[in-house]
Amino acid sequence: MKKISLLLVFVLIFSFTGCTKDETTKAVNEDVKIEETKETREYEPITFNYEIYGENYEITFEKAPERAVTLSQFMTEMLLALGLEDKMVGTAFMDNEIYPEFKEAYESIPVLSDKYPSKEVLFSVGPDFVSGWESAFNEKRVASATDMMDNGINPYLATSIGGSGSLEGVYKDFRDLGKIFAVEEKAEEVIKKMKTEIKGIQDKIGDISEEEMVKVFVYDSGEKEPFVVAGGGISGDIIRQSKGKNIFDHINKGYATVSWEEVVEKNPEVIVIVDYGDTDYDAKLNFLKEHPALQHIKAIKEERFVKVSLADMSPGIRNTKAIEELVKGFYPEKFE
Repeated sequence: MKKISLLLVFVLIFSFTGCTKDETTKAVNEDVKIEETKETREYEPITFNYEIYGENYEITFEKAPERAVTLSQFMTEMLLALGLEDKMVGTAFMDNEIYPEFKEAYESIPVLSDKYPSKEVLFSVGPDFVSGWESAFNEKRVASATDMMDNGINPYLATSIGGSGSLEGVYKDFRDLGKIFAVEEKAEEVIKKMKTEIKGIQDKIGDISEEEMVKVFVYDSGEKEPFVVAGGGISGDIIRQSKGKNIFDHINKGYATVSWEEVVEKNPEVIVIVDYGDTDYDAKLNFLKEHPALQHIKAIKEERFVKVSLADMSPGIRNTKAIEELVKGFYPEKFE
């Protein structure tokens, strides 16, 4: 009987060990299959149609880019927000300091130029993707879109940079970039975070009728005539999302040149100053405060000024920050 019992014990032990081994092997195989599916998931080509300097282009991405170059701060930060720094081989044309959370990643990417790089410098890094402001796709600035395509480069033009740009356009651009670089889940994560943060900011001020909104003058530059943020484009939408009433909202383009007489006539309650370039915020502020024609407008008399960077007012990840700063400047009592 002892021999039979011992034999039964050994059979059970080996059976259990065999089952455990089989289950472990099965689990490992399933994990490998999941990883293989992620790596070998078929790329879905995506096509864009653009008009760039009067020429129509149809551009198809057949695979995710591996060597991206960004020729504007907003696009640099959009790709960094998607965690694509290892796919970037160059950046250029910064308006302001890099967004702090991207500083480390940004410093790992070569800077090709403070402004636009030459065509030779751009082509030397072998990019397969180039994006930025439309002006980059011009042989007088960098290279034409045709020249880029002839050299194996796919140009990408963001929806949100045009005169009809908006926050919804920014979300669309993130989704498009997510598809192009095969990081759709990350793109949705970025969009969700932006929407949640913006809603939280807007909820603090509650519902405000148009009559209750502060009248806002957004000054970009210009001394003889002011160059201003108008009603179109992402900058105009940022003012609307911040519950401000842009005094030049009726002009249906992103920026416009107006007259000082018009500014005086509309008597803004707050002046937003866009900070960038050689003429910094303080210089612009002093110019406005000392301008003879503006001495009697409400914003000057009450010294209500809000500073925003050009990078914050450009399309992209920083739009949340712009809205927060503007809302606090427009309705400070809501944040006391």
